[in-house]
Amino acid sequence: MRRAFSMLELVFVIVILGILASIAIPKFSSTRGEAEAVSIRSDLTQALSAIQREVFANNLSANAINGDSMMQIAGLSKTRWIAVGSKIKLAKDGAVDSENDCITLEFANQKDLILELVPLPTSPLCEKLNKTYESKTIPLITH
Repeated sequence: MRRAFSMLELVFVIVILGILASIAIPKFSSTRGEAEAVSIRSDLTQALSAIQREVFANNLSANAINGDSMMQIAGLSKTRWIAVGSKIKLAKDGAVDSENDCITLEFANQKDLILELVPLPTSPLCEKLNKTYESKTIPLITH
């Protein structure tokens, strides 16, 4: 009696694995994109809170606030975010992420922290973020 699989059995197993993979791969991709959006939302919430707390607790002057100082205060990862002048933007490979350039956190007018989300229909990540976040201006310096 033989103890090996027939060619037909192997073909059926390969076909079943192919069907399962065709179902699982899109789900995995969607889950990864959602996890990235959640992580960015968390970063933004943390950054807004930390910057507000630091400005009011230490009475920072407007001249002390720029993109680099906001990155440091908020504890944002340099692999995901980059300081560009008085702004913070999403980063990829050490530069502004051109595919997902829809988020800007900026200290402007020497008094306001501005979170700007620009709709970017070509970016699924930006679409997810625009559904849950909106642009806002937070006054920081009152004098």
